[in-house]
Amino acid sequence: MQDQDRGAAPAAGRFVQVPRLDVRELLAEAAGRERAARRVLDACRGSGFFCVDGFLRHSGTHARLLQAMREFFDLPASDPRKQAVDVTGQADTRGWMPLFREPAYQPGTLARVESFDVGRPRRASNDAGYLANRWPRIPGFRSVVEEAWHQFTDIGMAVLEALGLALGSEPSFFAGRCRSQDLSTMRLLHYPGVRPGRPDDANVGIAAHTDFECITLISQTAPGLELQDRDGTWHDVPVGPDSIVVLLGDMLERWTNGALRATGHRVRNQPGQRYSVVLFFAVDDAVVVQPEQSLINPGDTPRYAPLRQRDHSRARLAEAEKNRDEYARTGYGIT
Repeated sequence: MQDQDRGAAPAAGRFVQVPRLDVRELLAEAAGRERAARRVLDACRGSGFFCVDGFLRHSGTHARLLQAMREFFDLPASDPRKQAVDVTGQADTRGWMPLFREPAYQPGTLARVESFDVGRPRRASNDAGYLANRWPRIPGFRSVVEEAWHQFTDIGMAVLEALGLALGSEPSFFAGRCRSQDLSTMRLLHYPGVRPGRPDDANVGIAAHTDFECITLISQTAPGLELQDRDGTWHDVPVGPDSIVVLLGDMLERWTNGALRATGHRVRNQPGQRYSVVLFFAVDDAVVVQPEQSLINPGDTPRYAPLRQRDHSRARLAEAEKNRDEYARTGYGIT
């Protein structure tokens, strides 16, 4: 099944017992780390997703980040602090994307979400391909976002190292190829909610899709995230104040020749507001991703052509933006 075909699906599923791993296990040394690596791999081969617990509850950074997000997203769209970082129609910078401007990952859908996107901190502005970050004039906003980036990065790199260890390659196989974070993105998402009523398959939080990168880390303040397991069944993900959900992306599927599948996911609309923090771990720009011989099962042949992260992301985004713009021309209704 091709990446872009997966995900179009019917109604909301059921709550699932998501495999859970304590962050202390993930960051453990020697034998403890090997046990955690086996558990990570079992979850990836089983449901295709898992949670890392035990970090957010004790992170003052995360609490401050949610407060900063609420302060920013509570501003009206006309506020100069939002207008100054509006990146609608701009491909060379990161910042605020207003409501209903999210690309449509399924044709005929409209995403009820606004976002604030940032790239890796400390990047020199004269590097080739650099997308500058635009920061709102809100005291402390930039510093807390960058601090959260580093903390999420530590967890994500530990997950990538665990996968490398468990799959029998060197622990740095995945982590070392996602090290620069040149193409990685942190997204701060606000779903304003809708009035209760009949579900609308076209008017969604975010339409079903798989992520373009290697892995994705997600925290959420309210229900809404739905994940698709390897059998194609959709599941509601229970919300915990201390949980980071880990999803598998297209690049990991390609490296493992489909042995590990990218996680289909979507966000449904709901009455209350929802905030989410997402960090996408992209593959380094110079790396060509193709099935790794050591990760291909005996007798299997490579199922994916070589490609680079940047090219894959551009192609998928272009398709999703075309979907959005074509649907906009039909005069969709917003309720």
